[in-house]
Amino acid sequence: MKYRFISDHRERANVGLMCKVLNISRSGYYACLRRPESRRSKENRKLADHIRIIHAKSRKIYGAPRIYRELKENGVSCSQNRVARIMKQEVIRGV
Repeated sequence: MKYRFISDHRERANVGLMCKVLNISRSGYYACLRRPESRRSKENRKLADHIRIIHAKSRKIYGAPRIYRELKENGVSCSQNRVARIMKQEVIRGV
């Protein structure tokens, strides 16, 4: 989370200063940039795409419980809490 913040704001502020303020090492930040994306992160990205598609098909009405049920019917294995967390991170809301 901290590394993502630095990446998002590196054009506006000094990386070294942000690392100092966030209490992380610069070498740790740069090592994170070279590290490959984790399996869980890739799965969450794919799941977010599925969620966006289902949400759009429902005319942006479905919330996490209904999207979870649709995913289960489509054979996607996940939990309702995970769907809710990803929806919150991606700012996807039902009515």
